[in-house]
Amino acid sequence: MSQRQLRVAELVQREVSLILRQKWTAEAALITITRASVSPDLRQVRVGYAVSGDETAKKSARIFLKSVRREMKSLVGGILQLKSTPDLIFTEDDVTGGVARVQAMLDELARQERPTKDSPAD
Repeated sequence: MSQRQLRVAELVQREVSLILRQKWTAEAALITITRASVSPDLRQVRVGYAVSGDETAKKSARIFLKSVRREMKSLVGGILQLKSTPDLIFTEDDVTGGVARVQAMLDELARQERPTKDSPAD
């Protein structure tokens, strides 16, 4: 990824998050913008988000983000000052699955490092 793509991605991630918090406070309470990646031609940005809550909350967030996508594109476009405003494509990140895997690995390491009752004390 080029430096320009990285800068645009970082700016889009920050601005989408900020706009969500300012304009749609109640709807965005459980949504966290996790990442943004820009296509090489700067015409599309995939914005990753995570939702705290159950499947109902995730579905609500998906519907909400789909409904505000055009307005969000317009607001972000005013800030970016690029030749053309990139399309925003929201994709859900499954952060909870990753967190659960890391926690399971840490638990397993802790069990392996714990001394057994039969081992002699030093």
